[in-house]
Amino acid sequence: MDRPSLLRRALALSIISIVLNGVLGGIAVVVGLATDTVSLIGFGLDAAIDSVASVVLVWRFRAEVREPHRAERIERIAERAVGAVLIAVAGYLALTAINALVNGAHPEASPLRTVLLLIAVVALPPLAIAKNRTARDLGSGALRADSILTGIAALLAFIGLLSLVFDEVAHVPWADAVGALVIAVIVAREGWSSVQAAKTHEPISTG
Repeated sequence: MDRPSLLRRALALSIISIVLNGVLGGIAVVVGLATDTVSLIGFGLDAAIDSVASVVLVWRFRAEVREPHRAERIERIAERAVGAVLIAVAGYLALTAINALVNGAHPEASPLRTVLLLIAVVALPPLAIAKNRTARDLGSGALRADSILTGIAALLAFIGLLSLVFDEVAHVPWADAVGALVIAVIVAREGWSSVQAAKTHEPISTG
């Protein structure tokens, strides 16, 4: 596939991400705060931020279409911005998870919570994979970092579902917070890698 076609695909994936993650993320944060569910709050925050990051990527890809000579500089800015977002998400997740463990928070059951998590587990992994593949073909670290945000949202949704099972079957209310804490470490590492990569980004081929 030629580069213009890949840019169109990247734009389409970013727009889908803006809509899907914006809706799911906003609802999840509200429900997560109401039910005291760390992984759901983390999922909602991650999804909402992914939506905002995708707005940055729409700007990045449209800019390359209009001004190919600026592609390298814009890519570095976008990659650094998304990497910083990943680090911020990791920090929030870690603090929230630690607070839940210290205070012994117990997530409340909610049908809406379950439905949201199921939708996310089904819809987000294919989107993350498509972003990652397109990022690889384009040589875009920014889109790759954004695909990680989408993948993390899917993982947090999966952890939320697992915590429901653990709580119901084994009465382990802390599984939600522990899972979120593990994800926070992974997110921080990926965010730092993206920020560092942006500093040594190689020129993009626009041919």
